[in-house]
Amino acid sequence: MNKYFVNIGWLCCAMTAWFFGTTVPLFANGFLDDDQRTNGKETLGALAGLQSKAAATSVSVGSERDKKMLTGAILSADGYILTKATETMSMKPLRVWFTDGSVEDARLVKRNDKLDLALLKIERTSLSSVTWGESLSLRPAQWLWALSDHGAKMRLGVMSANRRAIANSGAVMGVRFARSDKGDVGVQIEEVATGGPAEQAGLLADDVIMELNSQKVNEPGAVRRVVGVLQPGDLVKVKYKRGGKDGECEVKLASKNRVMMNWGGEDFGNHGTSSRTDNYSEIIQHDLPLDPSDMGGVVYNVQGQAVALNIARVDRVTNYALPVELFLPEVLKWMQEDREKK
Repeated sequence: MNKYFVNIGWLCCAMTAWFFGTTVPLFANGFLDDDQRTNGKETLGALAGLQSKAAATSVSVGSERDKKMLTGAILSADGYILTKATETMSMKPLRVWFTDGSVEDARLVKRNDKLDLALLKIERTSLSSVTWGESLSLRPAQWLWALSDHGAKMRLGVMSANRRAIANSGAVMGVRFARSDKGDVGVQIEEVATGGPAEQAGLLADDVIMELNSQKVNEPGAVRRVVGVLQPGDLVKVKYKRGGKDGECEVKLASKNRVMMNWGGEDFGNHGTSSRTDNYSEIIQHDLPLDPSDMGGVVYNVQGQAVALNIARVDRVTNYALPVELFLPEVLKWMQEDREKK
């Protein structure tokens, strides 16, 4: 029998036996102990030994330790790192942290908006790198896992839907404008989306936007024209007036779908969502309990083979990952082109 199906069967049997053997005492208390949940020690024991190997090929990416960091995957022994592109726009300088606490400055080699990937290079050699498998055999309900909390935790779940494309909803600031027939200079904000890009940048209701990326705006259509050609994750420089005083800020745009889902402040994402959650030509959807900071990390099957790269935290039970066949051939070309420049 195929080793893969043996592993899956063993895992399912172990979980079934655990559930029926412990249901009565556990639910007598009204809740499950942490160690006995789907991602508790009892369940994850079936994957023992895989976490340390995966952690050796995983890094954290950011500008400051523990501040809006991402996860990255080590692609080669000579220091090429792959991560999600959108959130790296505001990370200056770019640095890479290893699980042992050491840090290296990173150079941006390539940013690809279509794939939402950024290829980085650090000056360190003899690194452990990800060994990629294939994702074409994956089917809904198949077990998958990934690292979380910068490699400190392992998370288990399933492929939760058919692979598919995710349409582009466009990029937005997360504001609604007041109607004005006066033809005045500037556009007054009527409402700011809770948790949206504008709120995070410090904009408030009644602020009057004067310029976007050095372009004067005097009606909502002008704002839409400026923002409409940009992508989620792009930074927009905003000049505004508040109580007669001038102000400036930078707004990092987000996917329209992401902002509209949470306009009223409902905690549909629990630990938050990625700023870009759509416009992908093909994704694998899974339900692993991850955070936005886990995006850019590898998705594995239960045999420990890397099959995808986490690309968007959408809501409490939905993550998107890029299948390896979609991005790896292109990324390998970027690496080779960069090596040839030296």
